[in-house]
Amino acid sequence: MNKLNRRQWGQSVLAVGAQLGLGSVGLPMRAVTGGITSAAALAGLMTEEAYAAQAEEHVPNLVVGSGYGGAVTALRLAQKGQRVTVLEMGRLWNTPGSDGKIFCKPFSPDERAMWFKDRITAVFSTIGGVIPVSSLLKVPVAAGILDVVSSPNMDVYLGRGVGGGSLVNLAMLITPYRETLQRILPSGIDINELYNVYYPRALSGLKGNKIRPAYYQASAYHRYARVACAQAAKAGFQWRTLDSGYDMAYMEQEEAGTAPKSALGSEGGFGNNHGKMSLDKTYLAEALGTGLVRIQPLTEVTSIGRAADGRYLVTTKQIDVKGTVLATRTISCDRLFLGGGSMGTTNLLVKARATGTLPNLNEHIGTRWSSNGEIFMVRNVYTPTGAKTSVLPATGIDAYDHKGQQVYSMNIAMPLGIDTFSTAHITMTQTPELGKFSYDASKQQSVLNWSATAKNEPVTSAKAVYDKINKANGATYNKSWFGGKTVGDNATYHPLGGCPIGLATDDVGEVKGYPGLYVMDAALFPDSLVANPALSVTAFAERNIERIIAKMT
Repeated sequence: MNKLNRRQWGQSVLAVGAQLGLGSVGLPMRAVTGGITSAAALAGLMTEEAYAAQAEEHVPNLVVGSGYGGAVTALRLAQKGQRVTVLEMGRLWNTPGSDGKIFCKPFSPDERAMWFKDRITAVFSTIGGVIPVSSLLKVPVAAGILDVVSSPNMDVYLGRGVGGGSLVNLAMLITPYRETLQRILPSGIDINELYNVYYPRALSGLKGNKIRPAYYQASAYHRYARVACAQAAKAGFQWRTLDSGYDMAYMEQEEAGTAPKSALGSEGGFGNNHGKMSLDKTYLAEALGTGLVRIQPLTEVTSIGRAADGRYLVTTKQIDVKGTVLATRTISCDRLFLGGGSMGTTNLLVKARATGTLPNLNEHIGTRWSSNGEIFMVRNVYTPTGAKTSVLPATGIDAYDHKGQQVYSMNIAMPLGIDTFSTAHITMTQTPELGKFSYDASKQQSVLNWSATAKNEPVTSAKAVYDKINKANGATYNKSWFGGKTVGDNATYHPLGGCPIGLATDDVGEVKGYPGLYVMDAALFPDSLVANPALSVTAFAERNIERIIAKMT
């Protein structure tokens, strides 16, 4: 066997597992050390049928969710010799569709697009201010890659699959402003250590890189961003290139015509077939390469509890891509790590408290939820921005609003294939008014309570910045994308909170009152990060699991 590093081996495991149609992915250590080299040699891996036929099982470490927090947790535990089972609600995205590609085309979506919905839901909700986007794009109902969880006044977009949000996000790896972390975190957390140790470690683990300046300035696909940055600078605001989890060297090959187009081919929200260094190519691949990690896709955790002997009991439901339930099982574990994201983790804990399976969860569970202050806007700039666009952005703007509060904004593309003479932005701000979860017994799930007024401050903050930019450049807001509204103010791709660190958990994410139960994801953040949270979730998971492992040994 040719020598492969653990990450490369893990990637090959994912690929072969998909070819065999396996319902679970993972290898015994002998495969790594003993030289298993063929697909046939992997036949002992667990199929969907084998999983369904299993009786209850016990595992030492169970991770719920394969997003940023779950991936870091699985890798670091395995590197210390711990066996880990990872449960993932979505599918393993390594099986090509009828078009030969893993992910569907952005403008002809199919059953790979949405998570059990019959039409596309989008933040940019209307065309011309009249025609709903959803009415134009109907899709077959199946286990697609993008989900939207709706509650009054807020739609939350989520990635579904092995790799979680890394499959559908814009790959931005943003280190938050120091002032933000100082404001929102408990005083016992060392901010300097985060910046000096864990953010750099996370950036390295996610293969962060930046666009090459000379390429950026010359690229036809980034003209829209150059216009946006120039207009911000004219109004006195700084712009910068951003750390990205997309391979910028690959992007240059795309434009040169030497590699298949992905980011430059309008791929993004429904997955990137090339170029993106999502978690299945980084942390999860390395985790599988240890031989100690098993990933079980299409497996939803429906409830969690605790046995009299202290083990955690996790009830699961396994489905196929059409939603047919194949099995319901209970898994027990010594340590339970929740990495289902702000919405998933919070839902499980709020439900456990309400139904009495974890009755001692405190009053802070389900509190301090934030939309990350996200506001979406499109601006008429009345100057050419180019027909070609990169869906994966490379630049952003740093600013202060009318109250002196920091505002961060990404320049994003409107990939319509024509020159729109406009620029689009996702702006992130503080969220003074936070959300809270309650439990709906009739639906057996938690419900986000997000006030209609919670958007007011973020909208005011974002417009305070872009009003100045518009005035300095003679630009205007384009209302046609938001049903006649100036901005989009009722959606987020980056939900935060629900299990605030220092309140619902201790300072490493261990849930108060429940030793061995940990929150490892965005649910920990008690307020807006004013930044894309992927890097922060990774950095905090790195910090916390390091401390958790130190206590285990």
